[in-house]
Amino acid sequence: MLKLANRVSTLKSSSIMEISAKAAQLKAQGYEVISLAAGEPDFNTPQPIQAAATLAMKEGITKYTPAAGFQALREAIAKKVTKENSYSVDPEEVLVTSGAKHGLYLTLQCLVNPGEAVLIPTPAWVSYRPMIELAGASVIPLPLYEEDGYRPNVDRWKGMAIPPNAKGIIINSPNNPTGVVYSREELMKLTGWALQRNLWIISDEIYEKIVYDNLAHTSVAALGPEAKRATITISGFSKSYAMTGWRFGWAIADKPFISKMAALQSQSNSHVTSFVQWAAITACDLPESVAGSMVAEFDKRRRYCMERLDKLSQHLSYTRPTGAFYIFINLSKWLIANKMTDLEFCKDLLEIAHVGMVPGSSFGKEHTIRMSYATNLENLTKAFDRLESFLTR
Repeated sequence: MLKLANRVSTLKSSSIMEISAKAAQLKAQGYEVISLAAGEPDFNTPQPIQAAATLAMKEGITKYTPAAGFQALREAIAKKVTKENSYSVDPEEVLVTSGAKHGLYLTLQCLVNPGEAVLIPTPAWVSYRPMIELAGASVIPLPLYEEDGYRPNVDRWKGMAIPPNAKGIIINSPNNPTGVVYSREELMKLTGWALQRNLWIISDEIYEKIVYDNLAHTSVAALGPEAKRATITISGFSKSYAMTGWRFGWAIADKPFISKMAALQSQSNSHVTSFVQWAAITACDLPESVAGSMVAEFDKRRRYCMERLDKLSQHLSYTRPTGAFYIFINLSKWLIANKMTDLEFCKDLLEIAHVGMVPGSSFGKEHTIRMSYATNLENLTKAFDRLESFLTR
């Protein structure tokens, strides 16, 4: 019998996608299912971006492009990031990728060797670990604690032995799954800690535009020349402009690293879809108010969710989200009392109450769940009514 490669022997599909697929299956069977699992805005892509893609196709922008992306787009991204993120970017330091996720994958393939390790503050997004393992490296979790508000506290890690084969660290702010935005001071400490250990920094900033409570996003590369030299920044428009299905993102790093990522992209997916790239040039020039109107709506939903969760405090606790569109909920009290795991809880919640959420164990934190409020208030109201009934049954 033919055997598969070892690198995929333990590979599983994303738990988030699995839950979303199960929710879709139940919907197809006629059930009213409300999925709070996937991190996908329910808005449509802004009309100017749609129009730009349509026009590009009409004008024949449907052919191959340079592997690194159209030069005009790389220039637009460099200009946008220089202005908005407070550090200087050259177009040659930009790679256009098939979504931020693929940017992370290319980064890890170019950065780590088999037998090396990557550090991840945990809980963390579900795809970091498999992408690292597909590169032949291992994962070293750096625990984040609820009592710290899931913020990085380097003092907590003083007793940890960081092996000499550690190559890099992934930083994600605003954070998935916790919804926490790291302050500039916290990022300074975390970056300094990483640089002292000669670690590359992979900064996943895909939620950079979605922040609340008058907070501001800080890019790691903006913390100084040394930080910029050691940082690969990953971002895109999937979340801020509701472009999840367009598969468009970018990576920013020094020119030699970007050239290697571009070479790898040229030998794999070739490049990002031509007319998507052309539409992204328009996206780069949209006024802040376009993303701002979506964020304002997310904020209304966030506040509603917190109000409902506060009323369930006898069963759960949560960390106040200040960015992205997730709430990370601690269900320890309820789960322990009912002798249930977070995975079993999410399966039952979906099968019985027809509400989809993601088990926290998928992110590296047991007895927790992640809910996404990237859906309308009507759905959130129904979901919380069902959740309350499920918890108090």
